[in-house]
Amino acid sequence: MQAGRISLYPKCETLCPQCGHLWRAKGGAPLWAYRLDGPGFVSRYERADDDRKLGPGQVRLRFKAAGLCGSDMPKLNGIIVRKGAPANDYAPVHEMVAEVIESASGELRVGQRVVGSGGGAGGLCELHVESDQKFIPVPDELGDAEAVTIQSLGTVLRAASLFPAVAGRRVAVIGAGPIGLAFCHVLKQRGAAHLTSVDPVDRDAAARHFGADEFVRMRSTQWAESLGDESRPDIVVEAVGHQHATITDALRAVVSQGFVYGFGSPDDPDYVLLYQQVYERGLTLRAGRTLGGWPGVLRDSRDYLLRYREDFKGYISHEIPVSDAQVAYSLYARPAAGRLKVAIVGS
Repeated sequence: MQAGRISLYPKCETLCPQCGHLWRAKGGAPLWAYRLDGPGFVSRYERADDDRKLGPGQVRLRFKAAGLCGSDMPKLNGIIVRKGAPANDYAPVHEMVAEVIESASGELRVGQRVVGSGGGAGGLCELHVESDQKFIPVPDELGDAEAVTIQSLGTVLRAASLFPAVAGRRVAVIGAGPIGLAFCHVLKQRGAAHLTSVDPVDRDAAARHFGADEFVRMRSTQWAESLGDESRPDIVVEAVGHQHATITDALRAVVSQGFVYGFGSPDDPDYVLLYQQVYERGLTLRAGRTLGGWPGVLRDSRDYLLRYREDFKGYISHEIPVSDAQVAYSLYARPAAGRLKVAIVGS
């Protein structure tokens, strides 16, 4: 496509995927956005202002901060591709803090900072159009990056509400990343008698800070194999995802008639499970993601974070400016001691 010809993409991307020519809507100010530039790499480009009319309950948001999540990584690395997505798909993000700049909502007003689950339709970019049913206002006392925690913490609280009684039980959490640490905190607050955190990365100090009584630095397979009947946990949380081994290890580790929750998102549609063990030992396996009810989920998380705000200081280990988005994605893609939650912050 040559400059001066009519764009084939007037309603969405203004960067032609065939030739890279930049098309701007007439009178529209160009906005920044990020796209995938190959597995593991993102690049910044300009796109036209999204001036579509808002529908009932929708808000137009200007980006302020985002948190990276393990579920973003398979999309970043090309393991999971959105159905029908072009090769240069959007840079993935869904944990978001933003400012309402236009509203057709009875819940959210212009000028409010909000936090929630968004970005799925446009990835990491300056402006988003979202439903007011996925966001709530941010309390004034929380900074942008700090408030990002509300979204992911909300999913942990929602999952924990589905567990059997935790008080007085032995509990283990496989994975000591940000999600695993949040589970440690929530389950300890719910009365876990002994809480074990398992991870091959040395996160001993962080795990104990968030409530673990014991940190085991080894792969979950080794840990499961090391357990005797007297030391098996009653409840095991799998907070890793992306492969089936850790779910298998959780089933092997848990006590007979125990409970396993699979929180980590799968990369593959089919898993091979130890069904004979599940059957003979009377195990319960539950899994799932947050499918709805976001306002309530987010409000519960907001209240929890405000109550335990001091405990969660340091949960965001890195704040990276959006101009260095590649640095943020690369940092989050490699688990390391001292690297917990990574936030991308706007200017």
